[in-house]
Amino acid sequence: MTDTPAASAPHCDDPHDHSGHDHPPTGADLVRDLVKGLSIQALLIPVLGVVLLVAILPFAPLTPVPLLLGIGLGALQLISLVATSLFVSRTRRQLAVNPGLLAVRSVVEELLRVAAVLLAILLWPADVRPELGIWVGAGSALVWLVLATAQTVTTRQRIARPGDWSEEAISTMLAHRVGARSTVLMRLLDVAGTVMFQVGATVLVILSPVLAIGTIVLSIGVGLSTLVLHRRSPAERSRSPWAYAPFGLGLLTLALAAFGLLAL
Repeated sequence: MTDTPAASAPHCDDPHDHSGHDHPPTGADLVRDLVKGLSIQALLIPVLGVVLLVAILPFAPLTPVPLLLGIGLGALQLISLVATSLFVSRTRRQLAVNPGLLAVRSVVEELLRVAAVLLAILLWPADVRPELGIWVGAGSALVWLVLATAQTVTTRQRIARPGDWSEEAISTMLAHRVGARSTVLMRLLDVAGTVMFQVGATVLVILSPVLAIGTIVLSIGVGLSTLVLHRRSPAERSRSPWAYAPFGLGLLTLALAAFGLLAL
């Protein structure tokens, strides 16, 4: 990695001497911090999955099979995401930031959720609906947690391994003064928001399939916040309120679901 000018200035005889002045982080410092932060993140995301499973145990239906249905739902949503990405890569890359395509994907994912919920009600009519919704939603969330863990591990390996991709990523972060801590923290908040949204949206839909309209709107809101951030510089992203939108909308969705359960 290329060090910053401040780190290689001739008056700094001892690179480890920070007395009297502040040195900005060097490329090596940022790589070390990112690898450490991503390693911790790769452990925390599975822990979040364990916490989720423990939290839903009091709402266990007559059979744990709805969890598998939720995993199937998450897998289909993931296939929808991959199909959209392939379509964009083979046509026009500008479509990746097209709100229309985002809206279509959100509608497809929520229609898949409605189909999974109706199938759960059909297969297990004796179970209490909210409990089915919680377990189907948790299964879906587990798929996204596995994906997030795999992405974290892959990113950590690519950052630790010298190459064009890692050098470009580190150079961009140094140029915009983006820290490793904020990068890891924002990613953890995004993952937590996804988990809350998956559980909350599934409970809302099982309470009333008509509420899928609301979950579509919330899903589009999450996607739009991501598009807004992509159009801003890396330095502005962590300071923008839009960076917290996925977590906030996920929390809102879960709160609405909890309110719906209490109102029964």
